[in-house]
Amino acid sequence: MSAGRSRSPRSGGKARSPKKPKRAKGEFHAPKRRIAPSKESSKEDARKRLVESLEHLGHQKLSTEPGGYDLQSWLKSLKRSLDDFEEKVGKTALTRELHDKGNEIGVEFSKYADSSQVDSEIEAVRKEEGEIRARLKEEEERISSRLSAIGGEKTSKSLDLEEERKKLHQMEEERKSVSFFSKLMGRSGPSTEPQQKKVRELEGALKMLEEETLNLQTVRRSIEGAKDAAGGIYEDLWKRLGDIESKLVELDAAREVKLQLKEEREKAAEELRKLAGGLKLEEPEEA
Repeated sequence: MSAGRSRSPRSGGKARSPKKPKRAKGEFHAPKRRIAPSKESSKEDARKRLVESLEHLGHQKLSTEPGGYDLQSWLKSLKRSLDDFEEKVGKTALTRELHDKGNEIGVEFSKYADSSQVDSEIEAVRKEEGEIRARLKEEEERISSRLSAIGGEKTSKSLDLEEERKKLHQMEEERKSVSFFSKLMGRSGPSTEPQQKKVRELEGALKMLEEETLNLQTVRRSIEGAKDAAGGIYEDLWKRLGDIESKLVELDAAREVKLQLKEEREKAAEELRKLAGGLKLEEPEEA
């Protein structure tokens, strides 16, 4: 191959095509045109959101548990909805009636939101209930302990009585076996009177334990509130617990009404919804 001869392309290869010039970025994507929503449309959307929010608020279930969604939280949500609407449509479009009504609801419902008085009363009643139940429990434990001790005493004395009766029987048998001659001499054997006295004392002690058991069982039934123990020494406490239970139901209902205000909230939200729906959201004419 001579030095002046040009190189030939490789065998079987394709000749490279010349590079195309790069296209400008604008040739691929035309600039997007953003259509700004009209102020009128934005205001109507704001009105729609407010109406929907009021509809929701009017039917919300409030929590009576500490830290839950309570009336104060509901008032904050209402104020936030009204403030957001006012921000979107401007104060000029927000009628004075709607503004005043929102403030009126906030002030009126804030008074109801304070349940501290009812809560204090409930706390006092529950404290009394706890004290009564603690006293009943303490008495029940004392009686149960005494009944258990009596059971042990009865078992022990029953065994002693059985033993003393055997001794008495043995002494009586010995007296019977004394010879006729000894009886004539005035020797009839040892006296059984001391032994009989021991037996009588044990029998009396067992009888007293049995009576104490029956009495304590009646008292325990009174502590448990059994109907067959009516007139027991704890009957007054059980009557007081019944009154406390009724009082707590009454106070809980009052607290529920105070904190829920279901009908009042529904009515207030409905009035605001009607006022918002009647607003004229017209734009001032441009000069």
